[in-house]
Amino acid sequence: MNRSFTEIAEEAMTLPQSEQLRLARTLLEKAEASGDVGAEAAWEEEIERRIHKIDAGLAQGRPFADVLREIDRRLGR
Repeated sequence: MNRSFTEIAEEAMTLPQSEQLRLARTLLEKAEASGDVGAEAAWEEEIERRIHKIDAGLAQGRPFADVLREIDRRLGR
């Protein structure tokens, strides 16, 4: 039986938070293991650039929960 992404995601959301985080980590590690080698270096550069902007007062961080709410709002969820 093929299950849709939505079905799997909904089921994953019923897991305890620690299991959700474990699942997320597993998925990210798998994606990283099969990912582009050059992408990691590019992300490191981007992280450094963002840190410098924050340190220089040119940018501010936002709470992750606020970012997720904004994404959901834009996607009409």
